[in-house]
Amino acid sequence: METPRVSRQILVVEDSTEVRRAVVQALEMEHYTVHQAEHGRAALKKLEAMTPDLILSDINMPLMNGIEFYKELRKNPSWTPIPFIFITANDSPEDIQAGRELGVEDYLIKPIDYDDLLKIVDARLARTKNVEVAHIGKAYLETVTVLANTIEGRDPYTHGHVSRVVYYARSLALAIGWEEEHLRVLEIGALLHDIGKIIVPDRILNKTGPLSDEEWTLMKQHPQAGAKILQGVSHLRDAIPYICYHHERWDGSGYPQRLSGKNIPIEGRLLALADVYDALTTKRPYHPARPKEEVISFLHYYTGKQFDPELVPVFIQMVRSQVA
Repeated sequence: METPRVSRQILVVEDSTEVRRAVVQALEMEHYTVHQAEHGRAALKKLEAMTPDLILSDINMPLMNGIEFYKELRKNPSWTPIPFIFITANDSPEDIQAGRELGVEDYLIKPIDYDDLLKIVDARLARTKNVEVAHIGKAYLETVTVLANTIEGRDPYTHGHVSRVVYYARSLALAIGWEEEHLRVLEIGALLHDIGKIIVPDRILNKTGPLSDEEWTLMKQHPQAGAKILQGVSHLRDAIPYICYHHERWDGSGYPQRLSGKNIPIEGRLLALADVYDALTTKRPYHPARPKEEVISFLHYYTGKQFDPELVPVFIQMVRSQVA
């Protein structure tokens, strides 16, 4: 069964156009998102607009070499955690020694063996992921939960919605065989799926009648608003697909991007089921709570229209197996 597609961002800093192009091509073939800079000064400029998951940098470059670039990078606390790999010529042991004195342990030697490149990059990102997992412990999740409950607290009719969506989404993910790594990110995405509603006034959130066109236009901005909030938080970035795509519909009639079918990331398709099921089975200002079997009939009817036809039967089996 399908699992989330996580695209890691890598910044390649190399003055040789030929070498840079070859490295970028090798990484992109492995589905990494690659950014490029021709020297350290250009790389620092790139970092003002994005935060990569890893940096590959040549040592010998004009304007600002790799050692100088690394030293500048570590002066900024927000860039300090970015893992760093040096690229060096095979006749430069002094470069390796200089890098090790700065704390850099990972190197690629020119001419680059591209199998080695991918192994080193994969291993370095895996080590970094283990550190991130340590950060996303109980205390971290509790902090995210407090934030989610603060957002939810603006609407008394949705009390408990966030925790139930987490439960339904996690149960569905387990049913389709997701690994623990994906479940941790799912919990954060489900907890924060409506964080973008911070831009929506209370009068709209709590309105008992139909929304006006103007109000509905504002409401439909909340997925992208939520994604923008998380974009600046590196440890939460993997959760963005849950926030941004849970209102897309299988037939392409959803929002914000009107994606359809499997062009909608699996995170959005999965969360859409959990979100809608809970919304319909609980009391809201605009409708009473509906019985489980009535909502299951609704899911059946909208299979292949609103919902992923592969996920719906698994979800229905899952909720039917739960104690009423």
